[in-house]
Amino acid sequence: MANDKPWYTVDEINEEEIVRIQDDDGNIKEVINVEDIVVPLGMIQSGNIPDMRENVKKIREMKCRDDDIFICAYTRSGTHWVWEITNMLTTGKHEYLTLPKEAAMLEFNYPEELDFIPSRRALNTHLPLKMLPKQVKDKKLKIIFVQRNPKDVMVSAFHFFQKAQMSPFEGTFEEFFTLFTKYGIMVSWFDYTLEAAAAVQGTELDIHVIYYEELKKDPVRAIKSLSEFLGTDRDDIFVRTVADSCSFNKMKQASGNVKEMEKFMFEIDLMRAHYRKGEIGDWKNMMTVAQSEQFDELFAEKMEGCSFKFDFS
Repeated sequence: MANDKPWYTVDEINEEEIVRIQDDDGNIKEVINVEDIVVPLGMIQSGNIPDMRENVKKIREMKCRDDDIFICAYTRSGTHWVWEITNMLTTGKHEYLTLPKEAAMLEFNYPEELDFIPSRRALNTHLPLKMLPKQVKDKKLKIIFVQRNPKDVMVSAFHFFQKAQMSPFEGTFEEFFTLFTKYGIMVSWFDYTLEAAAAVQGTELDIHVIYYEELKKDPVRAIKSLSEFLGTDRDDIFVRTVADSCSFNKMKQASGNVKEMEKFMFEIDLMRAHYRKGEIGDWKNMMTVAQSEQFDELFAEKMEGCSFKFDFS
């Protein structure tokens, strides 16, 4: 599909629908608030993604298949990684799908556009759990929740959004640090994570938590556990091959050689940004001691009693 015209037609955005967030320097960032999600105005106006004001409602009413899987993660937490692993486990093949992750992403498509994906679909999203289709709860569908320590999430997001085409961030890391701790990306990291932690402890949703750090340090064990959750029960040889195929360098290479990006041409430059380092503890290369301590204080205040484990090593 040509990239010289919008993919989606955007309805006029009314003045009262726009929220203006002011940073510490007094600069105004125009955003749209959609049911507590803050979306940069440019993302919708670009025409490359559906109008979130309409699509959030459509997603909630989406018809799900009985074997659908939903991979949920805060942005820059390892969604691509887990999505590729999941597809290998469900297909029983050590092959990368030719479609990019964005083709199976809830907020990048209207629900009817996901119908072409053969079962067993592994759909993915950065939306909060409360915005998943209602049938996820009704049918007790499988949810994979990907967790990564927020300091690395912040640093990874900073580098990623510097290269973003639809809503590039042109400020310093210090400015990004302030925005992340105050507002998060689309939604507060703290709110998003606490909601997920509460859902894990409850009984209404069928959730498996996979930690980025554990997947990095012991991929075979983490993938084996995921396989058992999904009911694929792949043997150790298969799992080891999946771990190797989904290593950082091989996935980075596959992103440029395998994926068919015709429908997501705007993502081509961003695909390079998706695979930057893939390390644990990169936050130490960006954060000052003062920033780290400031974040630690905020983390202790907001995340007290949270059941999730956090590895900042």
